[in-house]
Parts: sequence; C-alpha cells; structure tokens
Amino acid sequence: MHSPPLCCSRWTHVLPLKLRRAKMAMASLSMLSSRGLTGAVSFRAPSTAPAAGRGSLVVVAASKKKDVRLGITLECTEQKASGVAGMSRYSTEKNRRNTSARLELMKYNPYLRKHTLHRELKK
Repeated sequence: MHSPPLCCSRWTHVLPLKLRRAKMAMASLSMLSSRGLTGAVSFRAPSTAPAAGRGSLVVVAASKKKDVRLGITLECTEQKASGVAGMSRYSTEKNRRNTSARLELMKYNPYLRKHTLHRELKK
C-alpha cells in the first residue's frame, strides 16, 4: 500500500467527502456506545415490531423539537413605487431565537439594477 503524502499523516484529503462523514459517524457512535450513551438513537428494531431480516439495522430517531430556523421571503420595498414590471424576491432562512423582528436586508434588485431594501413578507 502507498504511504500518505508528506503534508499530512492521514488520507483525509484523498477520501471522498461522503466516505469521511460515514467514518466519522461510525467513530462517534462507537465512542457513545462504549460510554453507554446511546439513549437518543437506537440501531435495533423495537421488540414489538418484527425485524425486517436477520441482522438488519433499523434507525429509530427521537422526536424533532420545534424548528428554530424558519424559511422566509424577502421582497423589495422600492419596486412597487417605481412602476417597473416584475418583483424582486429572495428566499432565505433566519434563526427565530436571534432575530424575532422582521428581517430587513439590502439586496440586489435585477429589475432596478441596484441594491435596494428588502423586507420580510408576512406569512
């Protein structure tokens, strides 16, 4: 087998990203199971449900809490008054805990060809 390059002692820069993530996930799961901290995620089928097959693994995740990140739409405030056809809108996300008020950002409006104020729309 080849030796790793001189710049580092591991092959992390050579392995594809999905493979690296899978290896990290397996390492963290084995660390948690060795400490007895596998309460949130179970990798065996529940005893009440029939197993899909011999040796099959079923992932049972904990219930998801109320989502903190909220999908929002930003709309240009200057375009309606200008009379130009079309409407400049951007979709983005905001953190509900950090930004409870309506979001206002300066974004590029391709119809007016300049940066204008965009405000969050009501849902």
